[in-house]
Amino acid sequence: MPTLSNVIKSVGLVTIIAAIGKVLGFGRESIIAAYFGASSMADVFFVASLIPTILFTALGSGLQAGVIPIYLEKKADNPKKADEFISVLGSFFMLVAGVLTIACMIFIKPLVMMTAPGFSDSELALTESLTRIMLPSLLFFTLSYMATGVLNANKRFILPALTSTAQNTVIIAATVLFAAPFGIEGLAWGFVFGAASQFLIQYPSLKKYGIRPIVSFLPHKRQIAQTLFTFYPIIIAALAIQLNSVVDRIIATSLETGSVSALNYANRLLWLPLSIVLTPLITVLYPSIVERALIGYQSFLNLTLKGLKSLLFLAIPFMVVMLISGNSLITLAFQRGAFDASATDMTYRAFLFYSACLPFFALRDYLMNAFYALKKTKVAMYSCLIAVLLNVLLSWVLSRYLGVGGIALASGISMLLQSLYLFSYLWLKTGRTDKAAFRDVFQESGKLTIIGAIIYGIALWIHPLTLSLPIIMELVIITLLVFGLYLGLSILFKVSSLQGMKRIRSSK
Repeated sequence: MPTLSNVIKSVGLVTIIAAIGKVLGFGRESIIAAYFGASSMADVFFVASLIPTILFTALGSGLQAGVIPIYLEKKADNPKKADEFISVLGSFFMLVAGVLTIACMIFIKPLVMMTAPGFSDSELALTESLTRIMLPSLLFFTLSYMATGVLNANKRFILPALTSTAQNTVIIAATVLFAAPFGIEGLAWGFVFGAASQFLIQYPSLKKYGIRPIVSFLPHKRQIAQTLFTFYPIIIAALAIQLNSVVDRIIATSLETGSVSALNYANRLLWLPLSIVLTPLITVLYPSIVERALIGYQSFLNLTLKGLKSLLFLAIPFMVVMLISGNSLITLAFQRGAFDASATDMTYRAFLFYSACLPFFALRDYLMNAFYALKKTKVAMYSCLIAVLLNVLLSWVLSRYLGVGGIALASGISMLLQSLYLFSYLWLKTGRTDKAAFRDVFQESGKLTIIGAIIYGIALWIHPLTLSLPIIMELVIITLLVFGLYLGLSILFKVSSLQGMKRIRSSK
């Protein structure tokens, strides 16, 4: 069982690698914005990427989240048989990915019309063409997620963390080299090559575990059937999560031109702190949470709630910076070339509401993993389905009044309610004598809410004084102010997450 100190070290390493990937990710989005802006052409590309993204996320999330509990459980009994079974499972999912790719190719027209009802005939035709180019990426993404699940289960986090760097590097190169001669189709091909790169960089390490293609499924049919019964709620949950993006983009196609692109750029910016700081923590903790769940519920609960407090602690200062300096962040990241001031304004309308709900995006993913570790996959599935229904209703209503900002707000509200649903389930499942750990979570949340409100008020008061400075200087001043005050107030309020990190440092 890894110590907390080792977990922190792993999180730090993955965070550094993720930061590099995200810097490249911003380079990618900035280059795409510079070439295509918040235009109908960019809208077409982002909608065309929906179908392969939905499919690979459903299969990939099922593999990545589902493989780790099954693999660790089987590995405890017989490591060799565990490797063999994962090989069978991965091969089976590759077959499923191939069938889905062919089916989508056949039914491409109705699928595109369903995802982009607000597009013109010419935009629909281009969307079909781009979707056909990008669909084979499903095969590479499935392989990549399979590799990530196995490597993370073996506590090998570096190569999986590098997949984002590889993909972004390839897409940047493809955009620069192919956008001018081939237009938006060059970007679509970059999407496919980027997907392939994610698996290729993990393959050398994957071979060490004897993972290989196995096409004889009959000897393993009972195990496959049992696993699929475990996996199907995870796959449905992943599909439901992706349906949120589909709903958002479908509704955005009925708004002003560029709304789909603005929503995409705002979402990408939201995921900067999520991917660099919060997702690494979730990724590194997940195998340990699975191991704790195999030991017993109380052991699982203690680690899960510690992780939850850490996520909240890390999310608050990023949320405050994004709320205060969101417009400057968008200007710095995207405003160049075809991405003009009007595109910045449209993107900011979505980003403002996304920022306000930042902690709940992280908590939803974290709690979903906790339920997968407990093998309460159906509870996670139902929470996702409820969240989709809420998002559909709220997006449709709020977009009428707030435009693209209403869509972002609807997503945030659905994340909040889903997180509360999952947390409440854990609370109700826990016996009365074991609820002390929850009281600590409530106290910590209260402290962080007060600290966040104080810092937001101070930063909001000072922010106008920095607007005459260059954007970089403004962002540096606001970031240092927010994080400095946050650290000081966390010490004053004796925030337990900070105290835990100090104990780790002093024990070295």
